[in-house]
Amino acid sequence: MFAQRTINLNSSFIRDILAVTQQPDIISFAGGLPDPDLFPVSELELASEHMQQQLGNRLYQYGETAGLLPLRRHIAEQLSASGTHADQVVVTTGSQQALDLVVRCLVDPGDKVLVEAPTYLGALQVLRANQATLLSIPSDEEGPDLDALEAVVSREPIRCFYTVTDFQNPTGASYSLERRKGLVDLAERYNFWILEDAPYSALRYSGEPLPTLQALGPERVIHFGSFSKTIAPALRLGWISAPREVIKVVEKLKQAADLHSSGYDQQLVLSFLQSGALEPHLNRIRRAYSERLDAMSAALTRHLADNIRFTKPQGGMFIWATLSSNESTLELFRAAIAEGVAFVPGEAFYINGESDNSMRLNFSNSSIEMIEEGVGRLTRLITEGGRWDTGSTALAY
Repeated sequence: MFAQRTINLNSSFIRDILAVTQQPDIISFAGGLPDPDLFPVSELELASEHMQQQLGNRLYQYGETAGLLPLRRHIAEQLSASGTHADQVVVTTGSQQALDLVVRCLVDPGDKVLVEAPTYLGALQVLRANQATLLSIPSDEEGPDLDALEAVVSREPIRCFYTVTDFQNPTGASYSLERRKGLVDLAERYNFWILEDAPYSALRYSGEPLPTLQALGPERVIHFGSFSKTIAPALRLGWISAPREVIKVVEKLKQAADLHSSGYDQQLVLSFLQSGALEPHLNRIRRAYSERLDAMSAALTRHLADNIRFTKPQGGMFIWATLSSNESTLELFRAAIAEGVAFVPGEAFYINGESDNSMRLNFSNSSIEMIEEGVGRLTRLITEGGRWDTGSTALAY
């Protein structure tokens, strides 16, 4: 009945469990959500009033497929280290659409695309929907295993390598400078594209920022960004920055998909940026999320030092924790829901569900008090040593 491309089309595990985790008695470490209490509501209201006064009825007209030129100029200025210009930027309906458009531009059914193990499951959805053949390589706290990557690309050609270089989803890891340079060198030698997803780069709480992959290899790297984590996700605005030959094709695909992203939302974001509100807002959320990261790290260390392994990230929204035992975090998840706490089991982030004793914990959308209570609930379950009664919490995943 349906097209061939829908055969491997799966719903996101995280989206599926959101209905469960929205229950008022659930403490959710599951979704990669910013805290709505920290959204810059008053600043956005002022920005909205300003743009209404400035534009009047013109605010509601069709716009350019590539996006508002002043907004693209602003994005290009933020990417100046890579020599990006406004005509190398397309504004998209979130960075998820950005990835989908680029994959449709570059990847034919059956083409091989390499990802890290683990990797962002939203990217896996996009790649599977576009019928890519997925391969994975291991990664660690400094980035991908470059020897493993070279072993793959020297044996068989790949089309792209997808990655999140800063505060990776799900692990929170950030590439070292050596790994960044090494990856770009491999892409240039073996002629593959790097798809660099950067939704969390502005959420740094410690350490010094490193150059993007695009800054190191602008002709080999396609860069994605988003306003979802830095302003508000309901705006659904992201962007692609790429070489001009890629942007020309992406713009045609974008036009066929939806003509252009919401002109209203683009004008709102532009007005917000022009008001100077972004940096004070970023400072505010960095302070809040940094305190929550500290609280979760401290609670995990205090209560579960003998039961889990984790590395505290320098930014982002996630801690990746691995049980010292080989017990299933999917079984733990089912029991945890019954105890009023949620997380994402690690197997969701692997192309073949290889790891079943890891979990992703989100700290950005919970107060310090909720973090303490939620970790306490997990502690009671984990220290029971796998004796989890899941009979009453059978869910379809």
